[in-house]
Amino acid sequence: MSRARRYEDADQVQVFDVLGRETLSFSVGDAIEHLLVDRSGHIWVGHFDENPDGIRRWSATGRLAWTSDGAGIPGLFDCYALNVSGTAAWAYPYTDFPLVEIRPDRPVRVWANRVRGAKAVAVHGERVTFYGGYREERDRLAHGELTETSVEPTDVGLLTLPNGSAPGRRRVVSRGSRIYVQAEPFTEWGVFDLSS
Repeated sequence: MSRARRYEDADQVQVFDVLGRETLSFSVGDAIEHLLVDRSGHIWVGHFDENPDGIRRWSATGRLAWTSDGAGIPGLFDCYALNVSGTAAWAYPYTDFPLVEIRPDRPVRVWANRVRGAKAVAVHGERVTFYGGYREERDRLAHGELTETSVEPTDVGLLTLPNGSAPGRRRVVSRGSRIYVQAEPFTEWGVFDLSS
């Protein structure tokens, strides 16, 4: 559940053993927009604007392992997109919409960016694609190249379903070079892969 209301069971994370028995549960806070697990089993959480915690990383046992507090991420008010690949995370926070690379063993890197309102981001080498936007840009694929300090736009397209139609209402998840899209009626996933 994305919301943790006072006086309710707010353990959003449950850990199960190989027999399917719950062995542990814990809370990762209120106003969860994104929750993804990395290769090492750490849980990355991106919060929406009703929680000032921003972006956090938890161990598989519920220990807070990293927080965006003091990380130097400009305009972090709402985590619009979160991508977890390997043990790293890529974030795209509102209000300034920079592209942010978070690695547990390095300082946070930030690239200035002009793309606004995307709901997913794919990264492959020095290339990046943002999916979504406001109003008529809802199905936009905005491509760019990473320079030393910014994302430089290279191309813009539209994401369509295999039948050529726009996705309409959908869910999206980012993983590395891929953006997974599940359009209503939410029965199957499509994949956009920046590496292909």
